[in-house]
Amino acid sequence: MKNPLSHIAFIMDGNNRWGKKNHMNSFNSYKRGAKKLLSISKFLFEKHSINHISAFALSKNNLKRPKTIINNIIRVLDLLLDQTINSQNFKFRIIFKGDLNFINKDLQKKISVLSLLNKTSSQKLYIYLNYSGTNDILETARSLKNQKINLYKFKKNMISNVFPDPEILIRSGGYKRISDFFILQLSFTELFFINKLWPDVTNSDVNNIINKYKTIERKFGH
Repeated sequence: MKNPLSHIAFIMDGNNRWGKKNHMNSFNSYKRGAKKLLSISKFLFEKHSINHISAFALSKNNLKRPKTIINNIIRVLDLLLDQTINSQNFKFRIIFKGDLNFINKDLQKKISVLSLLNKTSSQKLYIYLNYSGTNDILETARSLKNQKINLYKFKKNMISNVFPDPEILIRSGGYKRISDFFILQLSFTELFFINKLWPDVTNSDVNNIINKYKTIERKFGH
């Protein structure tokens, strides 16, 4: 019996290194990375019965990077929002999660507009910006203080309240760590690390991982 697959998570590492390798500035390298996310998401939603994709685009720790890089990421976000809001080339819903106070009100408004597109679609791409898995747990614990809770209620109140947990996590860039992404949700997730930098990842790379996942005997601790 094939392993069910409904949620894939990505840590999109290596955009900046890809830019340096290809003699591009950070704006163009992150723009290439954003286009890659949309194209891979489109492929997965069309070719596989997947309803959820989560993408770690910017961690809370990433905001410590040079201001030039952060400004270019924000510029790419603005461009991505304008292009997708005015595009009819995708049928899935795009939802941003995380602390969005680091961007201006105009961009936050565009994010709200984008989240309403394809609202009835069961296929959702979640993009995490200025997100910390550790903070997500701490803030949820504070919000539920003195309440009787179980795991389901706890997860439902998290910023990352996406069900089910991802069956697959793919990290590009060569590093083998989760970098404060989904701390709680990855308990039984199959982890795949690839050496390619994010803009170089292909549909075939992801397809090969899915095929490998289907051969794994998942025991969930039993």
